[in-house]
Amino acid sequence: MVRDIAANLKLHWGLAFLILVCDLALTIATIYLEKTNTDPIPQGGALDKSAPIGWLSVFAALFCFGTYGICMKTPSVEQANVDVMVWQVPYSYTAAIVLFAIWLCTGASDGLTFSASSLAYGIAFAVLWIASQLMAFKAIQILGFAVAPAIWIGVTIIVSFLWGSLAFQNPVHNVVGAASGLALLILGVRLATLADKMAETSEVKVDVQALAETETSASTKGSPFLGFICAVVMGLLNGTMMAPMTCFSQGCFGTEPFDKSDQIPAMAFLPSLAAGIAISQPVMFLLYWGPSMMRGVYPKFHAKAITGPAVFTGVTWAMGNFNAMFGTVYLGQTIGFPLTQCCLVLNGILGIAYFQELQGRGPICLFCLASLIIFAGAGMDGLFA
Repeated sequence: MVRDIAANLKLHWGLAFLILVCDLALTIATIYLEKTNTDPIPQGGALDKSAPIGWLSVFAALFCFGTYGICMKTPSVEQANVDVMVWQVPYSYTAAIVLFAIWLCTGASDGLTFSASSLAYGIAFAVLWIASQLMAFKAIQILGFAVAPAIWIGVTIIVSFLWGSLAFQNPVHNVVGAASGLALLILGVRLATLADKMAETSEVKVDVQALAETETSASTKGSPFLGFICAVVMGLLNGTMMAPMTCFSQGCFGTEPFDKSDQIPAMAFLPSLAAGIAISQPVMFLLYWGPSMMRGVYPKFHAKAITGPAVFTGVTWAMGNFNAMFGTVYLGQTIGFPLTQCCLVLNGILGIAYFQELQGRGPICLFCLASLIIFAGAGMDGLFA
């Protein structure tokens, strides 16, 4: 039985506030290290595993990504059965504002780096991100906060690793070891999916009214297979998402690489990314809702129900993404971004201990085993890449 959060909203928002404070503290620590860092910034696909800022930013992103979705399961959001694109509107614009605010506070003194190519990469990043978040929202609605991220995180790590090694020449020192790590990730994703199925089949419904409510809820949210597909697509998009920022840094498709050796590309890219989100969101909204509105069916915005949770999600995701970009600059797409996906541990803790989505010793033990395998796979990726 999933925890009744509505019965204790103070606890829910208190936990959200604590998460926000931790995210902010970690982001400030990353900014401080960026300002005091004297080591050369990696260029042309090179990595710097010795830079503290790379590992701190990875940990900060890991924490932010592991907790940013907590308000997707706020009772007002679930009761409104809000459309995923409607949810995305305040979420996107909050994220864009926060990303630009971070640049104003930390990078504006270095000057604005903005061009047609940087905006194009910002739009590409935004399209991938918005689409991925639509998939994430639906996957969490159907599969829950523990299982859905376990699936997309494994896919994300594999896809990001392939982008880094094949497209951006991030060095892979031991191909066999790295491939073994990827195989463990695939196994871990499979076990996490089985844990969810085991939890579903082990629940015995004895109350006819509760059974009817459960069936209605399931039919509204979607089938588990749809949830699995959404999680896999989320992983494909999420694993590709850092490619535009890397292209901005290294140069792709005939564009010049970012050549200011005294500036971190992740910082210089923030204005283009914020602008890309602001431009892409209304276009994608019209593509999504346009056909329905032409038939006279209009979206319900549920502003009162979703504004607070969506703003929280936008703020915390923006800080996580800011840190993930730093991790990618220093540790590449073979190590940096994949390691941020070890946020699975926090997703699992919240999903099991707080939301109580998995019940019974068998499903919980299987999910913990899946998490350990995914974590081991990510560790091998970092060790051998």
